[in-house]
Amino acid sequence: MKAAVIHETGGPEVLRYEELPDPEPQQGEVLVRVSAVGVNRYDVNQRAGGASGAPFPLILGVDAAGIREDSGDRVLVTGVPGCYAELVAAPEDNVWRLPGEVDDATAAALGVPYRTAWWSLVDVGGLKSGQTLLVQGGSSATGQASIDVGRSVGATVYATGSEWKLERLRATGAEALAYDDPRLSELEADVVFDPIGGDTFARSVEALRRDGRLVTPGAVTSPQVSFNVWTLIGKRARIIGIGSAPAPRETVEKLIELAARGELRPVIDRELPLSEAAEAHRAIEAREVFGKVILRP
Repeated sequence: MKAAVIHETGGPEVLRYEELPDPEPQQGEVLVRVSAVGVNRYDVNQRAGGASGAPFPLILGVDAAGIREDSGDRVLVTGVPGCYAELVAAPEDNVWRLPGEVDDATAAALGVPYRTAWWSLVDVGGLKSGQTLLVQGGSSATGQASIDVGRSVGATVYATGSEWKLERLRATGAEALAYDDPRLSELEADVVFDPIGGDTFARSVEALRRDGRLVTPGAVTSPQVSFNVWTLIGKRARIIGIGSAPAPRETVEKLIELAARGELRPVIDRELPLSEAAEAHRAIEAREVFGKVILRP
């Protein structure tokens, strides 16, 4: 099979398109022929250095849509390493059947970003209908998924982005604001989702209402943040750090169901051949992307 692999960590150029042996499913696994791969920030981080202790060569990617070789069913695979390939061996527990209403690119986009958004906002953040959500960095795949999830549960959604991305943010159903918009401090958001860190974090704290929750999965800029602790205390607010989002079957089934009904609509920025995985990583790191990048084997 063909696959995009790394033999060392480094820049996008370390991704190589090579011929590798087909995977052999072990007990409890199924073989899936991949039709679409979702590129995640996690993959970029692994390539840049996060996988430095892994055995090489390493096939990146954890989200894909494809066809089960044993049954012919269209399926979503999520949380399974090795998806940047024509074939992936996936544990049965990480495979979900897809309805006809959900195309391959949409399915591949539903994995890590939407699992993270649902876990962060609904399960951990307690976001409910009628509440206010602020998404910092709404143009990223996880940011766009957070806007989508917030809108689907009936929240009023605000999102920040670069000036040239504000119109596209509005098209997702969010009220779009620049990162330094003074109105942020007046939002009184019930939940703020901040994956950026750095200078953005203080504005996230200011945007909270009394008893608000700031949920963060990490920092794509500086992990060193500074804010007025009295602002947090005065609002009686909480900062909640989350790790890797779990993937209970009922959550992923819910996401697939909402997508099938058209209530979740992942934004696909571009589709590239699997052989151009390095270009996908370059575009994400350059912040040229709005929404999701999909690779096609």
